[in-house]
Amino acid sequence: MDAQDKLNRQYENKSIYTAGFYADPDNNLANRKKLFDTLKSLVMNQDASTPFSLQIMMTNSEINIMPLGLLDLNELKEYEKKQREIHGLDWHSDEIPLIIQYSPHTEDGKVVKKTVCSTQKLFADFNTQIENIWQTVKDFLNDNFAILSAIVKDLIADKNDVQKEYYTTFSKMSAAEREEKLGFTVDTAEVEQFSEYMANMHEVQAIVLSAGSFANHELLGKNSFSEMISDNVRRSTLFWVLDNTFYEIYYYFYNSNENSKLRKRLNHQRENLIVNMRNDAFHRAQELVEKQQKKVDFNEYFSDIFIPVAEQIVAEINKFKD
Repeated sequence: MDAQDKLNRQYENKSIYTAGFYADPDNNLANRKKLFDTLKSLVMNQDASTPFSLQIMMTNSEINIMPLGLLDLNELKEYEKKQREIHGLDWHSDEIPLIIQYSPHTEDGKVVKKTVCSTQKLFADFNTQIENIWQTVKDFLNDNFAILSAIVKDLIADKNDVQKEYYTTFSKMSAAEREEKLGFTVDTAEVEQFSEYMANMHEVQAIVLSAGSFANHELLGKNSFSEMISDNVRRSTLFWVLDNTFYEIYYYFYNSNENSKLRKRLNHQRENLIVNMRNDAFHRAQELVEKQQKKVDFNEYFSDIFIPVAEQIVAEINKFKD
């Protein structure tokens, strides 16, 4: 039996069972529970012949857990070829390997695939195989967090340079000149703190505009907002971008401060911040649909959502320092 016959017999033209969730960059306990619950639901309600794909979205990557050959039949053919080279031409197995695919969304990122077990073993021995799957997923989550940390590190380095420029510029001005330039008073004693605030918001704006540009070009395009939001894939992608943007801003401030007590405070506030952000984004999307607004600029949409988030984080940091 060749790979095509095997796949046809295995799947019997069934529809693909799909599920997905967003992985918190720094909460493996919650991530493992989501993974466990999703795959447990699969084995309790389906059978080993069910074609399925579990997608785990992250800030700069995604993970797919699925049977080999689901997306590319040639992969299954190549697998069978290699097995015959190893075990001989008489090798035969009805098992479909289960793979975990890691896809970093970076310029030089390479897709990595690992075989962990088979779909039959997952259904027959769930408790053992879920742990094998989790260990591989956890490694990929760590790889993703390293990407996020590298991005944040670059933002912090740029912020330090920008802050120096602001401080030099504002320090050379008199209080009257600063008021004329800015429209409000900044005393000499406040120049350093104000320069830091301006530099922070410069980096936040860079994050926001990057996300807005992606949404404008890749999601909205020439469509109306209502058309875009009615498409399941693009709507899901929009809320994935929103979460990505939140975490880049959050970890930018979190990694900018090494005080463990301050980090603990920010970590305590994180869940409320992201829930409020998601609610705000959802309500703004609803308003745009109800108004049937023809022209929507995601740069403005993202700025209206995330500038207040950043200012709230800054307020938490200043409150702690005071």
